[in-house]
Amino acid sequence: MASLTKHIAGLLQGKGTSVVMFRHGESLGNLAGTLTGWTDVRLTEYGRRQANYLYSELHPVLPKVRAIYSSDLARAVETVRYATLWTEPFETDERLREIYLGKDEGEHYDSMSPERQAVFNEMSYHAPEGESWTMVQTRARQFIKERCTSQGLYLLFCHGGLICTLTHPFGDKDLLSGCSAVGFQVDAGEMTEMKFRWTCPEIQTR
Repeated sequence: MASLTKHIAGLLQGKGTSVVMFRHGESLGNLAGTLTGWTDVRLTEYGRRQANYLYSELHPVLPKVRAIYSSDLARAVETVRYATLWTEPFETDERLREIYLGKDEGEHYDSMSPERQAVFNEMSYHAPEGESWTMVQTRARQFIKERCTSQGLYLLFCHGGLICTLTHPFGDKDLLSGCSAVGFQVDAGEMTEMKFRWTCPEIQTR
């Protein structure tokens, strides 16, 4: 598998607009197996190690990045800070948040019946008193259309569910693992091609 650095270098060879989206590192909610949505949980120690690993992949290309954006939730903000060693400026925006799960916030995913899990994983899912996946997709696309307009490379640090709503139209329906990434070509604010999917390797803890 090609390194993330090589994937991004390939994007930089083009003259258009490119967006690389990262899922945050392992969070306390991920570790517990709960649906966190807008619940503002932090990274685990392993999640911080994952995010710090990203720096080894990103530091050669960071000077060439036009802008870095992040969800305003703590697990995404922590990820971008560790991935850039706290040195690169970035902006946060609530439109890059995970789905708002309403009454389903905090539910343990593995305790749900297979039928409910299947419903949750469909684009047609609409959380009780919360958002639908389609609503998440719409706000993410609107953000890209408004903020990723000039030629160059943009890095977005956000959430697995949100990213999945954007890869879904390209036939990729699998959830990214922590600190993994996807790259898109953008034309006039619209994502026209999914250029790559990169999986963060397992981090050695000893």
